[in-house]
Amino acid sequence: MTLLAGPVSGERQIRELEAAYTAPGAPGHDHLVWTRASGARVWDARDRELIDFTSGVLVASIGHAHPRVADAIAEQARTLLNCYDAPHPLRGRVAAKLVQLAGPPFEAAALLTTGSEAIETAVKLARAATGRHEILSFSGGFHGKTLGSLSLTGIPSNRRGLGPLMPGTLVAPYAYCYRCPVQRRHPECGVACADQMVEVEATNGTGSLAAVIVEPYLGSGGAVVPPPDFWPRIRRFAAERGALLIMDEVQAGLGRAGSWFAFQQLGIVPDILVTAKGLGSGVPISAVLSTHAILGSLTPGSLGSTYGGNPLSCAAALATLEVMEETDAPRRARELGGSMLATMRSWVGEVPGLGEARGAGMSFGLEMVKEEGRRTPDPERALAVLYRADELGLVVLPPAGSHENVVRLAPPLLIPDEDLRRGLALLREALLTTTPTP
Repeated sequence: MTLLAGPVSGERQIRELEAAYTAPGAPGHDHLVWTRASGARVWDARDRELIDFTSGVLVASIGHAHPRVADAIAEQARTLLNCYDAPHPLRGRVAAKLVQLAGPPFEAAALLTTGSEAIETAVKLARAATGRHEILSFSGGFHGKTLGSLSLTGIPSNRRGLGPLMPGTLVAPYAYCYRCPVQRRHPECGVACADQMVEVEATNGTGSLAAVIVEPYLGSGGAVVPPPDFWPRIRRFAAERGALLIMDEVQAGLGRAGSWFAFQQLGIVPDILVTAKGLGSGVPISAVLSTHAILGSLTPGSLGSTYGGNPLSCAAALATLEVMEETDAPRRARELGGSMLATMRSWVGEVPGLGEARGAGMSFGLEMVKEEGRRTPDPERALAVLYRADELGLVVLPPAGSHENVVRLAPPLLIPDEDLRRGLALLREALLTTTPTP
């Protein structure tokens, strides 16, 4: 096709241009051409209006195109866009607000661009601060797509064909009770899966453990929420070895889990905290929080990033955080999320092939199985639910989990009650009008 000189608007033109000139995307992302969005509503290239249960991959926590954020971006775009690592009026304010929300022992923050970049930075800090190099992560965990962060990711399909990966990475089982890695039942098991950390480190490690990195619940791994007694075991395991604990809250942080940061509900405090997605309402910004001592362990300049903490991103972040505070978004996520999860759990047994409904705050997973008793994963059904939901007027996230059989949902934290009720009705219809794979 020929390059188009003017704007592209029709769905066919958009798809042709994408197919010809952009790298291929993942299945489940290409079914809908987004043209605009507002609040919890999305419009496609055919001007269909849909309810958004994705927050645009968990970034639009206060809704799409929030007027306060849009105004802050527009004003900053006329003032200053980039000054590399030089001080400017907004960066310190964002860092101070994040430190305040996280609480002690966090003292400072490095502002970066993406979750992957922030994870890479956290790993560098752990290695520099401890003088060791090994990092233990967990099966089903997702930490990014750059080579280092990908090396820590425990989802096989993300890593396939990309070796050799970063040396010094160890992977232990996550507490995934629906598919228990040690074939036990909680709570009688005493969180036996946590014992595997010791075995993995003893068998595959070299005695040079710098950090343990973990998500408070598996995001891309299928919205898996561990039992509460899993967390003291992880904290103790790291402390006994002099290793740092990195909490990856790229997806879970900033109200999504029902508190400002998810770790605040777990009874433990990490040494390094990473957050990103909900911070800029769609504008790229991420942060790594820790103590002055840990953040100062790298050589000067090592935390610098071309776009990290740029004025435009900081303006978006400040406006987002202000709206979240004024609306008490974490509380709303906790209350709405509890109600939404209870509704979806009531569908188990009614909806054929719905093995489990689970979630934390406003992040959910519906595990689709071929046979409820045997729990055989049904990735085809999960994808069918996504496409059927689209037909009905609901946007859900692409299938998640190591088997890609989990329908994943993450509505905006400030979604209007009417949109939430309507979205749940459409989701139930999508489930009931698709069938398990034979």
